Amino acid sequence: MKRLALAFVLMIAACSPDAQVAEAESAPAKASPIERCMNLGGSLEAPREGDWGYTVRREDLERLKAAGFDTIRLPVKWSAHTATSKPYTIDPAFMARVEEIVDWAIETDLQIIIDVHHYNAMMKRPDEERPRLAAMWRQISDAFEGAPDNVIFELINEPNEKMTVRKTDTVNRELLSIVREKHPDRWVIVGSAGWGSLEALLKSRPPQDDRIILTFHNYDPYDFTHQGAFFANPPPPTGKRWGTREDIARMQLGAKQARAFAVKQGYPMFVGEFGVYEDVPLDQRVKWTRAFRETAEANGFGWCYWDYATTFKVYRLDRETWVNSMLGALIDQ
Repeated sequence: MKRLALAFVLMIAACSPDAQVAEAESAPAKASPIERCMNLGGSLEAPREGDWGYTVRREDLERLKAAGFDTIRLPVKWSAHTATSKPYTIDPAFMARVEEIVDWAIETDLQIIIDVHHYNAMMKRPDEERPRLAAMWRQISDAFEGAPDNVIFELINEPNEKMTVRKTDTVNRELLSIVREKHPDRWVIVGSAGWGSLEALLKSRPPQDDRIILTFHNYDPYDFTHQGAFFANPPPPTGKRWGTREDIARMQLGAKQARAFAVKQGYPMFVGEFGVYEDVPLDQRVKWTRAFRETAEANGFGWCYWDYATTFKVYRLDRETWVNSMLGALIDQ
C-alpha cells in the first residue's frame, strides 16, 4: 500500500502545473528542419534589388553551401512590386526574379525561405491591407505550387505598430489557410508581433498545424548590437561592450523561455534573425555571435544570421572574401 500511495503522490506531482513547466523547460525542442541559415539581406527587401548595395548572385549560394549552411532566407518586399488596387497583381518580372533565385537554391541543394518583408502599410493599416496581403500569398502559392520541400514560406516578417499579438494571430491563421490550399505539407514559419520579438511570441497563440515552425528575432541587447547604426532612430551610442556573466545569463534565460514555449506548442523553433552591426569592434561581434549561435544550438533551435553582405556582414563584397572570424563564429571550422 505504501508503494501504491507513493506512486499516486508522484503521479499527482508530475501532473501539477509547476512540474509541467519544469518538464517543458528541460525537454528538447522538436527538431528544426532548418539548422544553419543565412539571410540574403539588402537585396530583394530593398525598393529595387541593388539599391542597398547587394544583388543576389548564384555564386553566393554556392559559396554558402560550401561553407556549411543548409538554408538561405530571402527577405522580399512584395509590397513594392504589387498593385495597390484589385486584383493586387504582383509584377511578373519581379516574380520571375524570385523564381530564378529559388531555382538556384534548389539546384545548389539549399533550402530557401521566402518571406513577406517590410510591408509597412500592413503595420499601420492592417484591416485595410489584409486583402492585399492575402492576394500576395495566393499568387506566391500559385507560383511555387509543386516546388520541392526545399522551399519554405514565412507568412510575414516582424509585425509591429498596429499588428498586435492578437491581430497577428488572426492574420497568421488566415494566411496559413490560403497557403494550405496548394501546399498542404509545406513547412510554414510563423512569428508574432513586437518586431518578431520573443516576448510577443510567448503571448501568442500559433495556428494548429502539423508543419509549423515558430520564429523570433534576437538583437538583444539592442544598444549593443545596433550601436552606431546609421539607420537606427536614434543610433545607440558607441562603446557598449558585451560578455559579462549577467549578459550571458540573460541570453540563456531567453533561450530557456523560447524552448519551453516550443515544447508546449509541439513545434520546432527557429531564430530567423540575429546579428551585430558591422562597425561594432570585430572581437565583440564575434563574441556575441558565437555565444548566441551556440546557445541556439544547445536548445535545439535552427538559426539564420543577419546578414550575408550588407550592414551586419559576414562576407565582404569589396574584397570578395569572408570575414573569417565571423564565419568561424557561425560555422565551427
